[in-house]
Amino acid sequence: MELKRLLLGTGAALAAVSGAQAADAIIAAEPEPMEYVRVCDAFGDGYFYIPGTETCLKLGGYLRLDVEGGDVNPQNTYPGGGGDSWFTRTRFTLRISTAADTEYGALKTYSEAEINRDDNTSPSINMENMYIELAGFRLGFSDTLYTEFMGDAGNTINDWYDVDYGDFGRNQIRYTYKSGAGWSVAASVEDDSDDEPTTDGDDNYMPDMVGAVGYKADAFEARFVGAYVDQTESGALKLRLDGTFGPISVFAMGGWNTDGDERNVYTNWDGDWALWVGGTYELTEKAAINISANFDEGGDAEGALNIAYTVVPGFTVTPELNYRNDMDEKDGPEAKNWGGVVRFQRNF
Repeated sequence: MELKRLLLGTGAALAAVSGAQAADAIIAAEPEPMEYVRVCDAFGDGYFYIPGTETCLKLGGYLRLDVEGGDVNPQNTYPGGGGDSWFTRTRFTLRISTAADTEYGALKTYSEAEINRDDNTSPSINMENMYIELAGFRLGFSDTLYTEFMGDAGNTINDWYDVDYGDFGRNQIRYTYKSGAGWSVAASVEDDSDDEPTTDGDDNYMPDMVGAVGYKADAFEARFVGAYVDQTESGALKLRLDGTFGPISVFAMGGWNTDGDERNVYTNWDGDWALWVGGTYELTEKAAINISANFDEGGDAEGALNIAYTVVPGFTVTPELNYRNDMDEKDGPEAKNWGGVVRFQRNF
């Protein structure tokens, strides 16, 4: 009987303790649902939604190494030239794009930052692009409309030396209209402060003005651009024609300075006129041959020839041969007209 009472008492005590613990138990909170990154295909490949927003983000860029030699390419061969050293540059470029739908169309931003190490010097950072786009307007810093609308002087690495087709980076306000029939029209006002061929620059209220028009069909494209420079009260004109014939694409671009006796920021060549020509031949799915040549009224002549070979998707090796005339007059009596560069580039 005593044993029975002991067992019953022990059971009651355990039940009481168990009930107290159950009343005080801490229940772990359910984990919040995880928001995985969603692909955004409304603005092209590579975009994804920023979590918690309706804004799409795209990251990209490249990492490259250039190894250059010969007096035509920048290197320490002074005084007198002679091609006695190499020039090397490693560059990392990060590109960030955003896009979101609005009642006025896509609201976009684009920024591009370059970090360079030339030879073994300290790194330098260059902001290549920083701008906003909405309803055809571009606001911010980018290549001038005069340069960007017409495109580079071919697909060679060194596409100019003395016959410059720039100017390049400017703060600007630009508007571009594109029709559904291949026509495009654009205009911009561009800040010319501290960017004129004078010692003091141009700090008045008058910006430089640029206008452009283009037409593109399946295998043909024509573009024209004109600019007015307030500081020098002169103009710059360029006309470009492109054509594609199977695996071959070619172009010819001519420039005109309305005052050939004095350069302005858009006509960085000698004399009234300049000419850029070139082309690309798609040799195989992995290899392309690129060639370009430039001339101006002042007697400058230069050219480049390369083969761009895609080793694996995203990684390209490009050896290039360069020519620049009269190097003995430009860099010293021992300077030669020939040089070359090899580029290794990983795009992502």
